[in-house]
Amino acid sequence: MSQTWQTVLLSLATSLIVSFLTFVLGLKSGKNQTDRAKLQNLYKNLYSHFSELKESLQYDRPKSWESYKKVERGLYSIEYYPPVKELKRTGDLLFIKKKIADNALSLELQIVNYSYELMKHIPEIHAAFISNMGVYKEGYIFKKYQKNGDEKAHFETANPKRCNTFWPKNYCLLYNREETEKLFQQMQKQDDALTAIEFTCDGNPADYSVRIYPEGIKIGWREYVDYIFLWLEKNVNGYTELCSRKKSLILQIDKLNKKLERKAKEPVGFWETIIGAFADMFR
Repeated sequence: MSQTWQTVLLSLATSLIVSFLTFVLGLKSGKNQTDRAKLQNLYKNLYSHFSELKESLQYDRPKSWESYKKVERGLYSIEYYPPVKELKRTGDLLFIKKKIADNALSLELQIVNYSYELMKHIPEIHAAFISNMGVYKEGYIFKKYQKNGDEKAHFETANPKRCNTFWPKNYCLLYNREETEKLFQQMQKQDDALTAIEFTCDGNPADYSVRIYPEGIKIGWREYVDYIFLWLEKNVNGYTELCSRKKSLILQIDKLNKKLERKAKEPVGFWETIIGAFADMFR
């Protein structure tokens, strides 16, 4: 075969290969464009979900299993489905990059289980407030609601200033010493506009509640807060670890959200398209 024909055939083969590869890449790129809107929506919703979880942790009102979709599995069986678990149930989680999907599913489970652990200690946190009645001025009362048979489940200090406004807070704030100190310091600094502090848990009416009125305690706010936290450290199992775990979870959320943000902006990158196109050729 002459040199000319070799050159022609080589050129033709090269042209065919390039055309074929261009065709394959075009098909893959077109498919990616079709899937783009759906993938962007999935990643965006996950980013929003974990941003909400982060905010709930920061404000010491963590999301619980009961915050999410409830499915009855039988007469006495109920299962809850937060967003990532729901995506797994519907199969939509398969469209998410596997490492991100696995991370999201694991982290969501850690957070809602952490919330459960915090809330299961609410009776003990409530007990801290009524463990030493000597710190309160005369006139404190216990109230009883039909929902909870515990006669000491609802406590109010004396109200010498006839205060009728209060800051509603969740008992989970008591896992955050710094914010608790700020709250009591703020109450102490008030002049004319007096506001009490009320700790409650979920429920209507709540299973437990404590209302601390201005000048309802005999000792200073700092000594009072020191006493409460010392009692919690001694009497709540794993209390110190529960207090510190929140920071770790927030850091994990931040790390995951960076990935989700990138994928929401560009669900399928250039190199993923190239690799995916070649992988499809051999399937």
